[in-house]
Amino acid sequence: MPTQLLRWMGGLGLGLVLGLAACQAAPRFTPTPVPANTATAPASPTSAPTPFPSATPTVAPQSSASLPAPALCSPLAVQPLETISEIITQPFIVPRQLDDGTYKDDAHHGLDLGYYTRDGVNFTGTPVLSATHGRVAALIRNRPPYGDAVLIETPHAQIPGSLIAAQSIPPGDSLYILYAHLQNLQTLEVGQEITCGQPLAETGLTGFTGGPHLHFETRWGPAGQSFASMAYYHVETTEEERANYVAWRMSGTFRLFDPMILLSPPGEN
Repeated sequence: MPTQLLRWMGGLGLGLVLGLAACQAAPRFTPTPVPANTATAPASPTSAPTPFPSATPTVAPQSSASLPAPALCSPLAVQPLETISEIITQPFIVPRQLDDGTYKDDAHHGLDLGYYTRDGVNFTGTPVLSATHGRVAALIRNRPPYGDAVLIETPHAQIPGSLIAAQSIPPGDSLYILYAHLQNLQTLEVGQEITCGQPLAETGLTGFTGGPHLHFETRWGPAGQSFASMAYYHVETTEEERANYVAWRMSGTFRLFDPMILLSPPGEN
């Protein structure tokens, strides 16, 4: 074999050996995996939503000694309490209750009070008054089914004794009254103290209603509960509003009863 060819082959072999050695000495590159759908994956929430209902410490709790004595007032400025039964347009109808204590969202959970006109004056626009002492537990604005509504909590020390006895309401629980289908709500805030007979709003036609009336709904349950809002299952409502609606109406946490047990004079229930 010619000497020149041998020299060329020897150089080629030496180059291969040096190249392999360089590859083994260099650190190996490992690609960083890219998570799938990074451009569209939603960000994780920074905190879990607060379950509802929950206590809202908007006012300092009062001792029972500092609270006004239990009182009961007509919820309508135009109708004495003694004759409230004369303007019932739809009575309370007990919904179905399941074995676990929850309610079905059927029947009629409250009492409807009203009329179209009286002595030429429309019922719409009638002042709605608080039937008890208490505090504002919710202000609901233009949400189905209640429309504009106010929820008042009455602590155990201010619940009329006849109602405590009739419903066996234990100490530590409160009475809750919902006033619905309102208009012209007064300037109120959640947590604000309310006195018996204090104006809350006027009767209106907001929410699910086929005519002028006050929807008056009564329950008792754990004290100190507040609702930011609540709403029926409509596309424009939020998940929180729907959860609050279920908690109020169907969970069994708030025990439903006929409002006439509260509004009837003692001995007429």
